[in-house]
Amino acid sequence: MWKSIAWRMMCRAVLFLHTLFLLLTIGLGCLMTEIVAFAEEGGAMPRFFIDGQEITSIDHEGILSVIENKLDQQSERKLTVLAGDKTFETKLSTFHPQLKRQRELLVDDLLLKFKELESIEWATQLREPIQYDLSLEYKYDQQLIEEWVRLIEKEVYIEKIEPTFDMQGYNQLVLNEGRDGQLILAEELRDSIIETLEKATGDSIEVKANLLTDPREHDVLELRKINAKISSYSTTYLPGIPRAKNVELAASKVSQTILMPGEQFSYAKKVSPVSIENGYVNSTVFFNGRPVPGVGGGICQVSSTLYNAHLLAGITATERRNHSLPVSYVPLGQDATMVDYSVDLKFINMLDYPIYIYAYAAYGSLTVELWSNADALHGIRYEPKTVVYDHGLKADTTLYGYNAEGEVVYEKFLHTSVYKKKSK
Repeated sequence: MWKSIAWRMMCRAVLFLHTLFLLLTIGLGCLMTEIVAFAEEGGAMPRFFIDGQEITSIDHEGILSVIENKLDQQSERKLTVLAGDKTFETKLSTFHPQLKRQRELLVDDLLLKFKELESIEWATQLREPIQYDLSLEYKYDQQLIEEWVRLIEKEVYIEKIEPTFDMQGYNQLVLNEGRDGQLILAEELRDSIIETLEKATGDSIEVKANLLTDPREHDVLELRKINAKISSYSTTYLPGIPRAKNVELAASKVSQTILMPGEQFSYAKKVSPVSIENGYVNSTVFFNGRPVPGVGGGICQVSSTLYNAHLLAGITATERRNHSLPVSYVPLGQDATMVDYSVDLKFINMLDYPIYIYAYAAYGSLTVELWSNADALHGIRYEPKTVVYDHGLKADTTLYGYNAEGEVVYEKFLHTSVYKKKSK
């Protein structure tokens, strides 16, 4: 009985295997029939490309030859940089292009893909054939790119020239308008070139540089409004002595200053540091109420002369201090001292127009002029007046403004100046 059962089971197994073999044979036969039929209809197997160029020989040498050819083509590509109306061109060979991956690794990758495509896999792609396209990636010598960009930067650069005024003849002020500058940001252009090289396709590559304007500090349209001298103040000094050199040097540092409306002037910023290295010489200065030898004696005459000039234009100081001792070159209570890093003369242009400060000192005469628009003072004439008391050691100063009829239309108390007695 057991033998009969075993025999029947073995017969069934043989029958199952035979049936499975027939099914596989029929299925493969149908699949091959489909391949042949599709081929007769013009079907194509998968194709291999390197950057769009088909590889006709799928072997090591064939692939390597195409890669080398592509590298040569890359070196011959042209790079153009547009910077305003200037054009700069070079070949990529300038930057020594190289493949990011080794040639042998690229060849191995393609050969491996080819070997992975067995006949049965090809057959599954016949209805929708695919292609393998290897995109080559390149790297460049960034130092060489940097050097080329720096050459472009130098060629494009135009230095800005600030507006200046020239005094031609007597009381004839002429504006030299200057020009805006032009520049590119070298680092920005370098990064743009590198980024473009990473993405660029085609025979030529174009990069547009970001051309920037370096504007003049002062608005030329506003400076054109300066057409009249609105105040002037003069003092005298002994020429030919060390102190005279300090006066003349400080005057030259103040002269040709342009103040736009709302802008603050600092005398200390103009003339400091008061040192031998900055051109000043030893002379007499005031220290703790005593005249003593020191560097820069005489610079306070310039600040005092400037102080009176801007008072005559109706402009009061935001910072001012009198000397410790009375001085002879301006009225008592109308002087303004200056000490490096501690005492300054400051004022703000409170007019609706720019101010041009013109100062000159020669042959014992120092003059400071303020130029602006003829309508800047609205027809008002300003004048400081001082009341001296306490045996000449105190002075109260007030600024008055008069209209065309001589009537007081402006009055402002400025300060009380306190002086020490000269030591004997």
